[in-house]
Amino acid sequence: MAEPCVENPHVLGTERTIAVEPWTLPRVGTFQFAQTLPLGDREVVLTFDDGPSPETTGKVLDALAAECVKANFFLVGAHAAQTPALVRREAREGHTIGTHTQTHADLAKLKPEDAEAEISNGIAAAAAALDGEAGVAPFFRAPYLVTSPAIDAYLRAQKLMLWSIDVDSEDWRNDSAENVRTRIFAGLERVRKGIILMHDVQPRTAQALPALLKELKQGGYKVVHTIPAQLTAGALSGQ
Repeated sequence: MAEPCVENPHVLGTERTIAVEPWTLPRVGTFQFAQTLPLGDREVVLTFDDGPSPETTGKVLDALAAECVKANFFLVGAHAAQTPALVRREAREGHTIGTHTQTHADLAKLKPEDAEAEISNGIAAAAAALDGEAGVAPFFRAPYLVTSPAIDAYLRAQKLMLWSIDVDSEDWRNDSAENVRTRIFAGLERVRKGIILMHDVQPRTAQALPALLKELKQGGYKVVHTIPAQLTAGALSGQ
């Protein structure tokens, strides 16, 4: 851990890191599926979709660094190509890089071959942006959390782990940072643990995050960082 994190009781910190196997845990998140990540009571995984954004992602990374917290980012390939330095910063600071298609397309509305291209091109763009800084994790989240049987079969064949959510910040709503925090804690009161969905492209999320992290610590929540047990060859090469 970075020096400010060592034996610092004032920061939230990362409680532990778990390595998961996409081929044995192919789908997670009780919003849609029967199981989530293997988490204990009051353990949460922080995830951020749609980035990176030159306006807000740096602020999100600053807030995470200040509290010594590791998160999982699900990148849009086109955004990664536009701001590769931010992708490399995410990797250098120890966060896990997953993907979220190339253009944030609704996969269920596409022909199967076009949906597959959205997924594979998004992985390739993330790998290109990383430029050897790290590998792309075989972690995938579908835009709008929507897939189809054909897409699910493709993901399984590619050994890509499909991430849903347990708690939704609904930070896409045009309201306040305070409401983002309120929705997250209301969700945690219901489920007690799980994957929290946020978007690092949302200004209200960047604004909410410093206070949210402090409130998680005050509430007795622990952050778990998730990494792949082994990167697939396809994810490593961007194929």
